[in-house]
Amino acid sequence: MAVDAWGFDSDRQAKAHRLRTLRFRLSIARTGALVSLVVGLVIVGSASLRDAVLSLRWPSWTSTILFLAVLYLAFFAVELPFTYVGGYRWEKASGLSSQSMWGWMKDLAKTAGLGLGASVVAGGVLLWLLATSTWWWLVAWLLGLIVSAILGFLAPVVLVPLFYRFRPLTDAVLRGRFEALAAKADVPILGVFELRASEKTRRSNAAVMGLGRTRRVIVTDTLLQGFTPEEVETVLAHELAHQKYRDPIRGFFSGSLVSLLVLALVGWAYAATYSSFGIRSPADMAGLPFLVALFSLLALPFRPLELRASRSREARADRFSLGLTGDPANFVAAMVKLHDRNLGVADPRPWEKWLFYSHPTGRDRVEMARAFRASSG
Repeated sequence: MAVDAWGFDSDRQAKAHRLRTLRFRLSIARTGALVSLVVGLVIVGSASLRDAVLSLRWPSWTSTILFLAVLYLAFFAVELPFTYVGGYRWEKASGLSSQSMWGWMKDLAKTAGLGLGASVVAGGVLLWLLATSTWWWLVAWLLGLIVSAILGFLAPVVLVPLFYRFRPLTDAVLRGRFEALAAKADVPILGVFELRASEKTRRSNAAVMGLGRTRRVIVTDTLLQGFTPEEVETVLAHELAHQKYRDPIRGFFSGSLVSLLVLALVGWAYAATYSSFGIRSPADMAGLPFLVALFSLLALPFRPLELRASRSREARADRFSLGLTGDPANFVAAMVKLHDRNLGVADPRPWEKWLFYSHPTGRDRVEMARAFRASSG
């Protein structure tokens, strides 16, 4: 096996680069299709759909539900080919997916059902807010915070089990290592759960999930099976850092402040321009695609800033892991395996890192560990 200067498998990285290029081109095509749909809806489609729904002379609440459902299904239909190609076909062809077509379709149906329900509820509430208050954007933001907190609490016990099976970590050695690490770091112990990811994917991962009593560290069975206990230990130490520094809460509040600013800008822009697009009133259901377009455009400039903040938090967690375990060799081995097995590009171009990466690159993480080893040697 040929490796590069940082220890990554050259063949796997070449494959990762090719897959990234394909995904980037697919993303451009998907964005073009969605932009075309939104533009068509804003110019004429949404008003025509509204008129068609109202011509049925159904009760207003049923007309609203029908409008929102058709709108959601239109977006779903446009995205479906891209979801299939990028989310199943290429995953299967690259060896990353272990899921059958039938299993993928079942997950897609679950996702569509959840999305449809959420869109109808959120759209209905938003139209009601638009009809009752000029401060709709502020109330929507507050409701969004509440819903996000509830979903964050429920995710490990309600949402994730819809797609994956998981159980408390049964490996006594790893559990003991984690408990020792937590005691050494003076971090309150979290539950550690094994996610049965191998039923669907060959990717390996770990994460902190949940809030309060549902908060836990999740490790995939692919990570446990393909990595040594010492390598897994460095990953668990990284996740402990997120708890020690309260990174999920920090991320939640920083994201909330960004969303407040974006919604305030959307509220101002919508009030100033909606009538120019044939929208009859702020609460006209035909204005929803325009609102979606405004939010997407105004949120776009903040994305690189949010990614940069995330990379900073993740780099701090890496430093914590190195300091806690004192094991840069196994940290490097774990990072190399994660990138090679997951087909993650370890050395992206600067603009790719700026636009897409929420974590330090594989090369950056290896160099950090090498610098740690040099300074402590």
